[in-house]
Amino acid sequence: MDIRTVAFILCTLLEITNTHGAALPCGGVLNEPKGEFFSPNYPDPYPHDAHCTWSIQSTGNRIIELRFPFVNLEYVNWDADCRFDAVSVYDGPMSDGRLLSRMCGNQTRVFNSTRNELTVLFTSDSTFPYKGFNASYSFVDMKCGGELTEPKGEFFSPNYPKQYPSKAKCTWSIKSTGNRIIALTFPEVNLEPDWLKDCRFDSVSVYDGPASDDRLLGRLCGTQNCHFNSTRNELTVVFSSDSSTTLSGFKAEYSFIETCGSVLEEPKGEFFSPNYPESYPNKASCTWSIKSTGDHIIVLSFPYIHVEYRNWDADCRFDAISVYDGPVSDDRLLSRICGNKTLPVKSTKNEMTVLFTSDSTLPYSGFHANILESAPS
Repeated sequence: MDIRTVAFILCTLLEITNTHGAALPCGGVLNEPKGEFFSPNYPDPYPHDAHCTWSIQSTGNRIIELRFPFVNLEYVNWDADCRFDAVSVYDGPMSDGRLLSRMCGNQTRVFNSTRNELTVLFTSDSTFPYKGFNASYSFVDMKCGGELTEPKGEFFSPNYPKQYPSKAKCTWSIKSTGNRIIALTFPEVNLEPDWLKDCRFDSVSVYDGPASDDRLLGRLCGTQNCHFNSTRNELTVVFSSDSSTTLSGFKAEYSFIETCGSVLEEPKGEFFSPNYPESYPNKASCTWSIKSTGDHIIVLSFPYIHVEYRNWDADCRFDAISVYDGPVSDDRLLSRICGNKTLPVKSTKNEMTVLFTSDSTLPYSGFHANILESAPS
């Protein structure tokens, strides 16, 4: 047997040992202030049927910043759930079930935990091993608060669901866009109680606007659960704790809600479809109640209209602006408008109701309406 044949056999046996033989070591507990870890055998292909768990645990009130500068895992275009090979990142112990992300393919991501523990699970199936991943982490001082501008999301007291720190002060500013208000819910609250119910010790305060000197909507402590709606497109949440008892804190969820319609009583004015001049939402239902002074009538004009319309649909059964001659929508219908009609509409009395509705398909850019009072002819 010549030397090249022997070398080939040895290399083959070595590869079999690495990829198909005894499991390569992986996973563990990482508690140094910073470090890195890799898929088994990295940068060579990881083994089949791997199952590796890393538990990263910081100390004190520090959270964990986790980076993946390189990821190369099996991925199939139709598999958005990464069911073959994957790296799953959990915010806390895996048993808590709060999955931050499940990665495959060539995704590279940065994660921040909301507490002082983070879990990474790597799994591979029995086919197509790739190069794997390289991950690095560091402990950073726990942050809380910030600006939230996504259409929906959640946030937590620092270190949730473990004990929040003493003397914490966190401010979240939630900002929506367009004509959307903010719906805020606290499904879980566990703060130091106050028997006077004034929340003097630890509390979450919710303000209707961009600052803590705006109108207070509510203050929570103990195990209160509550739901709030802003009246504008900004809302401020302040969490504070004193130097004594600390508990598991709170979880908060928010979403932006389309809102429209109002009471209009000025001699002239204007109003718009929600989100105008961008597309109005599906399934909108908006009511404007217009009231003039004295016995003046109301003249409603439309400088711009672009509402869903079909040539065969003279009744505007999809999206429509309905104008009623009176204070409620069961008064006489003056006009039902869709498409690009811009004819003015006049009331016969000093009140008018405008109802805008949209269905679940094909939103357009909507409308701009002007109001003017006029003496009766």
